[in-house]
Amino acid sequence: MDRGFDTEETLTRVYEEFFPKIYNYVYYQIHNRAVTDDLVSSIFMKVVEHIDSFNEQKASFSTWIFTIARRVIIDYYRRSKVESDIDDYADTVQCALSFEDAYRAYTEEENGDVEALMGILNEKESPVIFLRYFEGCSFEEIAAKLDKNSSTIRTIHERALKKMLTYLQQQGIRYEDVI
Repeated sequence: MDRGFDTEETLTRVYEEFFPKIYNYVYYQIHNRAVTDDLVSSIFMKVVEHIDSFNEQKASFSTWIFTIARRVIIDYYRRSKVESDIDDYADTVQCALSFEDAYRAYTEEENGDVEALMGILNEKESPVIFLRYFEGCSFEEIAAKLDKNSSTIRTIHERALKKMLTYLQQQGIRYEDVI
């Protein structure tokens, strides 16, 4: 991304390129379109206000804008006093069915709802799953965007997949149904 951020044309390109990504990133954590609209507007206002502080030596533009989005979401949760559950599931759950197979069966054969599946994730898990499966980011890219260690991202990812797989199994998706 070039440094010509002072032009309206450049800001328009930034908006057109990042709006769908940022909107989906926020929506799959908040699950409320009206709140998502407000937060995305706030994110892009912050981008415009702080565009001069972007330093390509420190991070890519994508990382910078997702950091703003992450902080706006954190502020939203703090203001609304939404509490998330504390990883109250065991890490030792043995899964006979892979997440990808169960997810495919749930969405294609069972007409499952991606929104409902994403809705079971907490505020730490949701962005990891979104960035991994909807944006195609590597664990290292996710770690950079969320300002976390890549091993932490892998752990969150694994726990989220187990949680989602358990949910799918509760919905009646069995290993035999997928094969």
